[in-house]
Amino acid sequence: MRILGAMLGGTISSYNSSGTVMLGEPSFACRFLLENHPSHEFVFPEFETYSSEDATPYLYRDALKKIVKEADGFDGILITHGTDTCAFFAQLAARVLASLDIPFVITGAMRSPDVDPDEASGNLDFAVKCLEEGRSGVVFKNARGIEQLYKAHLIMSPDINGIYTEYSEGAAPEKRDCTEFLEKEELPKILVIPAVPGALVPESGFDRVLICCNHSGTASAGLVPLVEDWTAKGISCFMAPIPEGAGIYESRKRLRDAGAIELPGMPVEGAWSEVLIR
Repeated sequence: MRILGAMLGGTISSYNSSGTVMLGEPSFACRFLLENHPSHEFVFPEFETYSSEDATPYLYRDALKKIVKEADGFDGILITHGTDTCAFFAQLAARVLASLDIPFVITGAMRSPDVDPDEASGNLDFAVKCLEEGRSGVVFKNARGIEQLYKAHLIMSPDINGIYTEYSEGAAPEKRDCTEFLEKEELPKILVIPAVPGALVPESGFDRVLICCNHSGTASAGLVPLVEDWTAKGISCFMAPIPEGAGIYESRKRLRDAGAIELPGMPVEGAWSEVLIR
């Protein structure tokens, strides 16, 4: 196989310095793949690396734009990424890369390779195996410590122990032409309203809204007039996740009636990608 390697940073490209994880170069992953999978041809174009805490929609967009540009002539794509925000990147990648019809796998590590080389190498080995089998997704260890391929369009952010999960009621997004998103000079500014009591909501500085509503909504009584006002001003408002099997709470119905658009079949990470890319 001819495999495009997009090394975007994160802990798998880091090193430990006196107990502090420092972002470094993706030398471990590149070297490991070249030395341990000689039957494949790996090509590693230079990408801008970043840590999860410094990730932005623009960094995601630029990385995916370059992957799309470089992907011609490859049989698979292997991407390394930081773990904390990997679910958001993976959800966006699932939508942007689907039209390539090339298997892609995103992976990384919870611990730097100089501290735990077995985790990083195990994830990389399993990622290559998935590509060989023509499977796409995200590779990390599950709760049993075994490498697992998670569906990119269902993946949710890891818990405090670094264990990923999948959204149980998810539906695969339709293939689409993402050229407009990849070429946009300015991406939408998204206000994300978390599902926490008393969340403060700014009055301006955004042009799309994502309400993390779970079953019933977020501070719905106060949000209803805001959603009505935002919708009247042309600011699109969205709600997610939307459970398919649960009853519709009155508060969620009021938000929907006020103009908020429901995004069923996806977790918050997928909804964020939809709001960004639409």
